[in-house]
Amino acid sequence: MRLEGTLDAFSLPDIFQLLSFTQKTGTLHLRREGAHGAVHLRAGSVTGGRADMLRQELGRRLLGTGLVDDEVLAAAAEELAGDATLSLAQLLAEKGKLDVDTVRDLAAEQAHDAVFSLLRWPDGEFAFVVDESDPDDLGALVPVDQVVAEGQRRLAAWGELVESVPAPDAVVVVNASPDTDPALNRGEWALLSLVDGRRTVADLVALSGRGEYAVVSALAGLVSRRLLVVRAGAEQDRLVSRQSLLTALEGGVIEASAPAGSPPVAEPVSSRRAVLPEQGEPVAPPRRQEVAEPAPAFARATAPSSTFSRSAGTTGAHGSVEGAMALAPERSVDPAAIESDPSLNRSLLLRLIAGVRGL
Repeated sequence: MRLEGTLDAFSLPDIFQLLSFTQKTGTLHLRREGAHGAVHLRAGSVTGGRADMLRQELGRRLLGTGLVDDEVLAAAAEELAGDATLSLAQLLAEKGKLDVDTVRDLAAEQAHDAVFSLLRWPDGEFAFVVDESDPDDLGALVPVDQVVAEGQRRLAAWGELVESVPAPDAVVVVNASPDTDPALNRGEWALLSLVDGRRTVADLVALSGRGEYAVVSALAGLVSRRLLVVRAGAEQDRLVSRQSLLTALEGGVIEASAPAGSPPVAEPVSSRRAVLPEQGEPVAPPRRQEVAEPAPAFARATAPSSTFSRSAGTTGAHGSVEGAMALAPERSVDPAAIESDPSLNRSLLLRLIAGVRGL
């Protein structure tokens, strides 16, 4: 039997019902605008599915659970690199010696998530390939009625969830001041550990390995309890923006001025304010004159004398200087005068004389 067509002529639930009723084995392929999804069936029951055939979705789910260590992953990745047709999920389950029931349940969860994502396609083309095997077959067998009913239930709740957490480009940040003491289960704690204030919902879905519905549901619950806050991807973190107002005054790094996801950029050193205000050179207080000091070598004559006058000028070995700004020559101090005057400090004056002559 050849089964193909478009989703505007046949709804996906009707196609599933037909494949279940006829107990078909094979793969239902769906394509639209470059996207390619697939649901695998055996004897009318779903064994697995992928909303994106380019991704190892079930293998990512196994990695997200933490059941596989790095050594097993490296060995599986090396083998997968040699043959791209192999299944990462089967390689991980085999090399990691994972519990059969555990991987079967994970495969069933992946099938539900894949069908839910495909049910949201508004249009596209489908084609059923008879007897095409499931490369990720880990033993799961889910009745079609159960898969379709769960997908429709999720569709009914999806509208309310995306009002709380707009998917997939919304960014969630941890609320630093929750209303109550946090109480988390293991799944919420694992998801919260991936929130860094920059990752989008799509990033969290890819990193956790869980389906979009499961991740958005958990995030919506954390948002409703005020443990997470949703913001637009380009919006800066509110706390960082508020702190940056003080950081600018303190001359530090303004993280809020950089785009989300980029490293903080420090201001140029020249534009920062100094930690301590600049101060001028220290000014010593005026020194009180205790004794008479000798006249400087070229003190300006401020008053006429019997020897030097403003009109007469000065005369010396190198010529004469005339005018009001004539300078008086150095007057020598006789040490004998110091000895004869007991009111003078002899030792201090002798040191001053020696210092002046040394200049």
